[in-house]
Amino acid sequence: MQNEPRPKPGKGQVQSVWAGLILIVLGGLFFADNRGWLDLRKLQTFWPAIIGLLGLGQMLGARNTEQLCRGGLLVFVSAWLYASLEHVWGLNFYNSWPLLLIAVGLSKVITGVFHPSQAGADKDR
Repeated sequence: MQNEPRPKPGKGQVQSVWAGLILIVLGGLFFADNRGWLDLRKLQTFWPAIIGLLGLGQMLGARNTEQLCRGGLLVFVSAWLYASLEHVWGLNFYNSWPLLLIAVGLSKVITGVFHPSQAGADKDR
């Protein structure tokens, strides 16, 4: 067999590798915390920031309205989780969960208005 060129990894493969690496790091951190090597309790109020950073990354790399809305939704969920955990403005999970419905609905409306052909493709999935 000659040196055949390897096919370039697809977007799904790259995302899968990154997701796997993130899970490995998180698992290692939690294991170290359980063993007493780290004290992650000091950071527990900031874990929603991970979701927000993922959303921000998705927004910055967005190629279409749907990806932009998905990233924005992750940023919103991150802010909602933080506000609910820290009781910002009196919010908690019990009294603020309808905000998630509003955010998902808003992202669907924006996607449908600015990229109508993609919104119709959602029904096929």
